[in-house]
Amino acid sequence: MQLRKAKNSDVPQIRALINEMAARTDEDYKHGHMLPRSLTELYEHVRDYTVMVDENQRVLGCCALHSAWDGLAELKALAVDDAAQGNGWGRKLVDAALGEAETLGIDCVFTLTNKDEFFKKLDFHYIDMRKLPQRVWSECTACPKFMVACDEVAMTFRGAQPKQTFIPAVGVHASPAARAALGIVAPGPMNPDASRPPFGAQNGNAPRNDE
Repeated sequence: MQLRKAKNSDVPQIRALINEMAARTDEDYKHGHMLPRSLTELYEHVRDYTVMVDENQRVLGCCALHSAWDGLAELKALAVDDAAQGNGWGRKLVDAALGEAETLGIDCVFTLTNKDEFFKKLDFHYIDMRKLPQRVWSECTACPKFMVACDEVAMTFRGAQPKQTFIPAVGVHASPAARAALGIVAPGPMNPDASRPPFGAQNGNAPRNDE
């Protein structure tokens, strides 16, 4: 077995591995062990993937590291074939992704997972998902589990916190009370001194019709 960066020709095997795991259900994972991936998504992001292959170049494991924002990357699509389970390959795939993150100068690696006990062993810690950029949530809206059966939690490697260089994931027209409840008075590109919420008209956002 060896780890290497994925090739374009690996995509059908990566998809088969991921989607087989996604379709598998049991008492603990009633809605699948992971999220399915389309061929389009995999071909577009094949450079994100590291794969584990045997001597015949058969893909038996995969893991992706996707650059998401300033200093932030997502570790995703971790899967290991049943034939290779129990030999530490999941940890090795994660380690490979973390090494790549270090090379890229990524400060914070997060994952959205329903395998939190596994990631705890690798020094990942829970984080409030609302601290992640809104663009991360945009992928959630395309998820088949969204608003129905989401069983994932957000975790970051070594408890790292994302840079507050984005508008947090809360509606642009959220009430002042909602913004205060989430603690959204933080430094950012439109709020450098952390003295005002990032959604006010003074920050360049269009006011509501009823304002």
